[in-house]
Amino acid sequence: MAYRPVIGRFLTRAWRSSGRNSGTWHLKTVLASLIVVGSMSYLTVEGVFAILSSESINSHSSIASGTLTFSNTVNANTSCYSYGAGSSGNVNSACDALFSSATLMYPGTVATAKVTIANNGSLDASDLSVYMPTCAKVTSPGAPSPGGANPCGSGGALFYIQETNSSWVPTTCWFPAAVGACSLTTDTLYFFANSATSSASALDLGPGPAHAASRYFIVGTELASAASNTLQGEEAQFDLTWHMSA
Repeated sequence: MAYRPVIGRFLTRAWRSSGRNSGTWHLKTVLASLIVVGSMSYLTVEGVFAILSSESINSHSSIASGTLTFSNTVNANTSCYSYGAGSSGNVNSACDALFSSATLMYPGTVATAKVTIANNGSLDASDLSVYMPTCAKVTSPGAPSPGGANPCGSGGALFYIQETNSSWVPTTCWFPAAVGACSLTTDTLYFFANSATSSASALDLGPGPAHAASRYFIVGTELASAASNTLQGEEAQFDLTWHMSA
């Protein structure tokens, strides 16, 4: 009688058997090997990453703002700074007056004031302008009977702004606009006081000055020789504001 192996029974026994030759043992061995390989791969990748990394540092970088400040000097008086005592936000409203009511004028009298604008900040000024935020009629000191007319109004005082070189030689007449030296003409204070009233409507004086540089101006005024008696005992009191921007 020939021998006929029963394959199905053999496999069933092999699968159900235990020990090193069992299928379960082989499966555990394979899984353990995969865990070891994975762990080694993790350690190896981490190590390679650390070896190949690099960096550079732009140290002590900073952002700093410059300064746009200037001085305003009337005649030979002490310079007044835009950031001076009592100023707020680089605006100083306490600089010297151009003219004083201590010296009373009569028709035909011309008064002038020299103004030096010096940029003492670290930035160049891209623009300089000037405006008159207020011009008000008040009574002259000691006037017993004011005439009632308004020297800031039409028919009132005359006014000009002249740029010069450092020797006070005229170069540009900014107001009223003219070539060379300025002249005093009718209604000029009235027109300026009503047209250049803020930084938005200011008279543009062009670029500059650059830092450490200066510009020079003469401001002139006159009570017209043909002024009416109604201007007697009346005073035009005004502020003149110089505005610089970068």
